Amino acid sequence: MTLIFIFCFVIKNPIKIFLFLIFFFFSNNAFCFNYKPIHEFEIFRNDKKIGFHKLLFQNIGDKIVVNTEIQMIVKLVGIIPVLQYFHKGNEIWIDNHFVEAKTSTKKNKRKFKFTAKKKGSKIEIKSRKKVFLVNGDSLFTSYWNQNWLKKKVLFDTQHGKKRFISVKKKDFEKIKTSNGTIFAQRYKVTGTQDKLNGKKIDYDIWYDDKGRWVKIKFFVKKSLIEYFLVTKY
Repeated sequence: MTLIFIFCFVIKNPIKIFLFLIFFFFSNNAFCFNYKPIHEFEIFRNDKKIGFHKLLFQNIGDKIVVNTEIQMIVKLVGIIPVLQYFHKGNEIWIDNHFVEAKTSTKKNKRKFKFTAKKKGSKIEIKSRKKVFLVNGDSLFTSYWNQNWLKKKVLFDTQHGKKRFISVKKKDFEKIKTSNGTIFAQRYKVTGTQDKLNGKKIDYDIWYDDKGRWVKIKFFVKKSLIEYFLVTKY
């Protein structure tokens, strides 16, 4: 607040001060699809909490920076870890257009690196010791940007692999969050990984009436993985 006072003192024109204050207080909501600066989920496996998924949003003019952190730990008999998953990512968007993404992932003892960067009309992806170009309007599996629902192909942010998908819009439903219940639109997503006859994709994902990602649910080896929104809107 001290910086605001100094700025207002230097700029004596009241109109300029008013415009500055509007920009300062509301610029963080100028983009971001109405997300709060921290958008957080708790992750459950078969009704038992195993971790979290956090999205941190920052607006700088026409640019949005999104930082992602995921942690999941599954223990056998509540003692021996059988899965430890840690993921961190950074995305940059300008005027609602993808510019760059970097991620690092550790799954048990395996480590992965992924980068994607807009280059002209294409996006260059570096992953698994490979470098390749994809269409410049391609999107990725970070899910916060609802525009991916219009795509037939996504690229995952861990390996850079293709996901061939089909999306069906369902009804608005009442869903549980950590702060009660809200109404959200459900989408059914099916498809395959890597290739058209690859490993099956099948999950449900929900967005509220402001376009915010508020839930996802899927199965991994017969275990139900479910996200519950922590952030209150």
